[in-house]
Amino acid sequence: MSLRTVTVLAAGLALAACEQAGTGPPDMEPAEEAAATGDPMDTSDRASLTDRQVSERFIEVFYNQNRLTDGFEAWVHPDYIQHDPNSPTGRDPTIAVLADHMQANPEMTHDVKRVIYGDEGPDGTLVAVHYHFKRAPDDRGSAVVDIYRVNDGYLVEHWDVIQPVPEEALNDNTMF
Repeated sequence: MSLRTVTVLAAGLALAACEQAGTGPPDMEPAEEAAATGDPMDTSDRASLTDRQVSERFIEVFYNQNRLTDGFEAWVHPDYIQHDPNSPTGRDPTIAVLADHMQANPEMTHDVKRVIYGDEGPDGTLVAVHYHFKRAPDDRGSAVVDIYRVNDGYLVEHWDVIQPVPEEALNDNTMF
């Protein structure tokens, strides 16, 4: 293997390690750090925001601050498309379900582990949020990946994958 190949591989591994440690380049900073630079509920500059900035503000309010209905009211399009067969489509029907869910589970948490941003295209940007959802502190919870399509200042579409955290695993790897 040439010295150049080794150098390129080492640089790639170093960047990957920095990203995992949360010390990567500025465009890799966590959503909560990016959202902390302004009010995540401020929609007055919606037209000038990138899809990534919109999703960072939503993630801060919805997941980090656990203000589900506020996040939806501010950042989700009224014609929101829902692909989860157990949830309604449309922003307002989803807000009603979220409000009931919050009332039934006042101690629930969304511990965001990673956010993955896709390339921006003509139909928007895909954003995946991987998190540990717990209804109560003593709940093992579920590993969840929410996938959103963000376009024109709004979250417009959603898919999710949910896997309960088992009592026993067949391996020592974490789900997070």
